[in-house]
Amino acid sequence: MRWTGKALLWLVVALVVLAVVGAIYQAIATERDERAYPPPGQLVDVGGYRLHLNCVGEGSPTVILEAANLGMSAHWVRVQQQVAQTTRVCAYDRAGLGWSERGPEPRDARKISSELHTLLKDAGIEGPFVLVGHSYGGLYVRMYADRYPEEVAGVVLVDATHPEAFTRSPEERALYEQTNRWGAVLPFLTRLGVIRLFNVNPAHPDLPPHQRAQIEAFNSSTQHVVTTVEEFRATPQTTAQVRGAATLGDKPLAVITAGEQSSGWLEMQDELAALSANSIHRVVDGATHESLLYDKGDAQVTSAAIFEVVEVVRKDQPLTR
Repeated sequence: MRWTGKALLWLVVALVVLAVVGAIYQAIATERDERAYPPPGQLVDVGGYRLHLNCVGEGSPTVILEAANLGMSAHWVRVQQQVAQTTRVCAYDRAGLGWSERGPEPRDARKISSELHTLLKDAGIEGPFVLVGHSYGGLYVRMYADRYPEEVAGVVLVDATHPEAFTRSPEERALYEQTNRWGAVLPFLTRLGVIRLFNVNPAHPDLPPHQRAQIEAFNSSTQHVVTTVEEFRATPQTTAQVRGAATLGDKPLAVITAGEQSSGWLEMQDELAALSANSIHRVVDGATHESLLYDKGDAQVTSAAIFEVVEVVRKDQPLTR
């Protein structure tokens, strides 16, 4: 019994030491990353905390890029560079993600759309806007278009999440439940440096090296991971809010879908395309959920769809199917 007690005591001591060392490692590495990767855009106060906004290019309408869950502005690098050849395009980081400071909970669609509205207003970015949402970011785009319709001239949904995806699709439901389970421990492991040490969330290899390094730095940030979990935890509120949103009427809508998806996902993408009487739906053969942003060729398809919406907004013409 004495030996067992001593062994348990030493085990506890070892775990405490490892936890302290891990927390110190995480703090030092986070500070190092902040120095190595300063924000490429501007930080705008939206009411006691600042959001990062990075705009390039010139022209109207302005394109606003909304990233996926766990995403940040750097994920849009390929699409942003391509679209900037035609018009002004802005990528931003939601509160608590990337270079943006943490914001108040709940991290649901209404809160996030309000923050984006304040960000654009306080940064002096005038509409009309073409909103582009990838994956989970598509939910936030739809919420913004519903709440501020007079500012939105067009929408592009890039393999966007349907508000009923987590109830209708067995695959998405399983992913949701698995992510929720991981969400209970991920913030703890991140604070102890485990996520950083083992590079649990690597950036996609098809991204340019500099942006890949930025993403991997923030994917290991405690703030970034905690906020991602908070956003995903708010999924029931977010999806309920978006289900109550109005359609887009006849505003230009482009839906871009990865061909490498389940039949259920493809069916829901058809439903998203039906949100507007003025829409196009393109399924990209061989593309994946990620490659529509990260692969050079597939990202060009995404950019081309944005170009189409920008052009019809400029000319006040319908989209050509």
